[in-house]
Amino acid sequence: MVLSLTCQTINRDVGQKMKTGDDILAACDKAEGLAPDRYPPTLPAKKEPLGAPDWYPFEHEAWPIGEKIRQSLAAAPRLKKDEAIQERIVRVIENRNLRRGRQSFVMALAHSAAAKMKVRIAPFLSDPDIDGHVVDALLKMRAFEFAAEVRPLLESDRTWIRKKAKQYLERAK
Repeated sequence: MVLSLTCQTINRDVGQKMKTGDDILAACDKAEGLAPDRYPPTLPAKKEPLGAPDWYPFEHEAWPIGEKIRQSLAAAPRLKKDEAIQERIVRVIENRNLRRGRQSFVMALAHSAAAKMKVRIAPFLSDPDIDGHVVDALLKMRAFEFAAEVRPLLESDRTWIRKKAKQYLERAK
């Protein structure tokens, strides 16, 4: 029940795209404003589905903001190349206190126009909240110089991350 309400909320909120760079920058400010002052501990695992750790309310609020940005960038490719937007998105990603709420922000940078940001997001390959999303973004950026940092993800407990790491390493050869 909670999962379906969350999906409905995300779908409703994501439906409206941002039209300008200023809209995207303001959305990044809003997302960062949701971050607690201190890094929050991992919540206990839920009984369903898959026993994954529960999410904090701020993570549920931040994630659709990044998804809305991702969809807006897809709809307006000229905004993908805007370095001020890319920089601002990276600053959200660097705010570890947002935990998994940053996943969609990483996905918003998962395109070749953001390849300059690869050195800024690669350090997050060791962050279990967003590591798989970072591998995927680096793949889409065609940034294959991080094989050593990706290799440990072949041992991830999450199948999709192991597959992304394998894909990355095959392309990095």
